[in-house]
Amino acid sequence: MIVDLNVKGKRAIVIGGGTEGVRKVRGLLGQGCKIIVISNRVNRFLSDQAALGKIELVKAKLCDAKILDNYSDDNVFLVLAATNDRELNRMIVEKGRSMGAFVYAADDPEVSDFSYASIVNIEGVMQVAISTSGKSPIMARKVRIRAERVLRRIIKKADIENAKLQEFARQAARPRIKTVGERKEFLYSLIKDKRIQNLIKEDRIEDAKSATLELLQKWERKSTK
Repeated sequence: MIVDLNVKGKRAIVIGGGTEGVRKVRGLLGQGCKIIVISNRVNRFLSDQAALGKIELVKAKLCDAKILDNYSDDNVFLVLAATNDRELNRMIVEKGRSMGAFVYAADDPEVSDFSYASIVNIEGVMQVAISTSGKSPIMARKVRIRAERVLRRIIKKADIENAKLQEFARQAARPRIKTVGERKEFLYSLIKDKRIQNLIKEDRIEDAKSATLELLQKWERKSTK
């Protein structure tokens, strides 16, 4: 089962600042969560992210998971163990789980609450996940590389812009159209609307938004009858 986890506004701790730790930090950036990175070594990427205020960086050499006691009252949502020490990762996972967090060990899927899929990320809007449920991250990555070439050909710029417009329209419609069913019909109507689709193809995105709001007014009147 692949789940797109909502971590917005939540606290995530990544322990380990090597290649795997950096990969996990990159995956969390832009998700709207508070990221704390604990590591005895700090590379340029982590330093830059800390300077930009995107992560909180704690430099510490660890031999156990006691440092997590500092965050026991912080409602930590995720604890990701990404050190190069398997036993330390297990201690981190056990401690994180005792705190009520979802836990993940980069080198030990059996003790993790979830596995990471190999992601094809297209403009930060569409993500396609390929997973072996932790059986073989290497094969997931290999297949993802092949699939990415195909997906980048078939997912067009108009698809990306339509996804963005759907988000805009959904937020605008929520307080104005009464029922979930009617809102869903409204959103489908945007995809079928020739005027809006032509504006998207012509890269006239603001005009497409204006046309969407015009259409929403008609649906709102219909919804209030």
